[in-house]
Amino acid sequence: MAPPAESDDPAAPERENAPGGGGPAPAGAEAPRAEAGAGERAATVDDLRTLRRWLLVVSVWAVAATAIAVIALVVANRFDEDELNTRTADQIRDVQRNLENRIDDLESRIGELPTSEDISDLDNRLGEVEDRVGTTSDRLDRLGARLDGLNQRIEELEQTETTTQTETQTETETNP
Repeated sequence: MAPPAESDDPAAPERENAPGGGGPAPAGAEAPRAEAGAGERAATVDDLRTLRRWLLVVSVWAVAATAIAVIALVVANRFDEDELNTRTADQIRDVQRNLENRIDDLESRIGELPTSEDISDLDNRLGEVEDRVGTTSDRLDRLGARLDGLNQRIEELEQTETTTQTETQTETETNP
């Protein structure tokens, strides 16, 4: 037996399958169950087609949403990479500025250091001062020796004077 022809009338399948409805039931079709509730009815071919259409629409929406989510994830990863690259570039720039400042400081400190010519001049001046100190030390030694000689002569004169005074006093006492 051939399947029934599809009709544009949505109520047509209901009439055919309805109890006491407008035609013989197809072979192998079951009669509606007596257990079904008052508001429930058996699914028709049209209902299945509508369900299949909606499942197809939902599937298309699910595939589109998945594609959008994948695209968003890829774009977010790109932004994360761009942000990471930007942060890394900023850190490199900061380190470079810091190094440039330190190099400038070192160059200025090196510029303030004396040159080898300055050190040579200072060494010559130090040698002259050492020579003068040596000459002055020799002069002080000679002056010290002369002072010692003068002190010795003064002591001798004082002893002589003391001796002379004692002799004079002794003579005056003996010769009044």
